[in-house]
Amino acid sequence: DLGKSDIKTVAVKDNEVLYSKETEWDVTAEDPDYHYNAIMDAMKLAKECLPKIDAIGGSATGTISADNEATWCDIFPNVKPDVYKAKVVDIFKRIAKDLAGDVPLKVIND
Repeated sequence: DLGKSDIKTVAVKDNEVLYSKETEWDVTAEDPDYHYNAIMDAMKLAKECLPKIDAIGGSATGTISADNEATWCDIFPNVKPDVYKAKVVDIFKRIAKDLAGDVPLKVIND
């Protein structure tokens, strides 16, 4: 769950929570690579508790497309529009693929 003050990550196996953590982050950062790395680092810690990742689910404020694209999210308020389009719109899909390969992904608006 991506909030305006932290990244909440949870690892679940067979309906048992194996890991849960809130990690602070600076949503005002202009660099989309900062956001990518902050989210990825938090998710890698959760991944360490699992033998494998079967699927990834998440939530973020803003408009998330049916295809898990960050059409508009106010958790990236200072990323310039052209950079947002190039590096943030597909951020969830890139993170999922880089973290776990081709697993099912669903990101919703919260």
